[in-house]
Amino acid sequence: VARLIRRKGHDCVLRAMPKTIEAVPEAVYLIAGDGPMRDELSALGDERDLAGHVRFAGPVAAELLPAYYHLCDVFVMPGRPVRGELAEGFGLVYLEASAAGKPVVGTRFGGIPEAVAHGESGLLVEPEDTGALAEALTSILTDDALATRLGEAGHARVLREFTWERVGERFLEALN
Repeated sequence: VARLIRRKGHDCVLRAMPKTIEAVPEAVYLIAGDGPMRDELSALGDERDLAGHVRFAGPVAAELLPAYYHLCDVFVMPGRPVRGELAEGFGLVYLEASAAGKPVVGTRFGGIPEAVAHGESGLLVEPEDTGALAEALTSILTDDALATRLGEAGHARVLREFTWERVGERFLEALN
């Protein structure tokens, strides 16, 4: 769930998919969103022989996003630094996926580690490390207990730390 731009790392997931598919042959990467990299990502999927394993949903209306989060087994967006572009500031999509009880995979970059607690609500890898990304995805997709633990802990973390009430309290504490 993201605009299809380089810093969101969709191409990194496509590069990690062949290794993920070796372990999880039924794995499918559903990309919700649109943007300038759409054609390049489609070509990369073709180049990697990922037919049947990649689906482009296109733009998704805000009211349908919860259904997309609930549809997935794991949410992944491996953000990375791109010269001339801002870093991922916070990564609300990771919290949205966690709120839906889904484990998440992200990177140790920008504000992502604030939204994803490594080993608690999801797994973090280094930006552009497609081998580690494939391992993280595979570990979640092949270990139901891990996926459930991360998803449940992520959901609880969102309710504990990221409600508007709690964010407002932290803001007021910072002002004082």
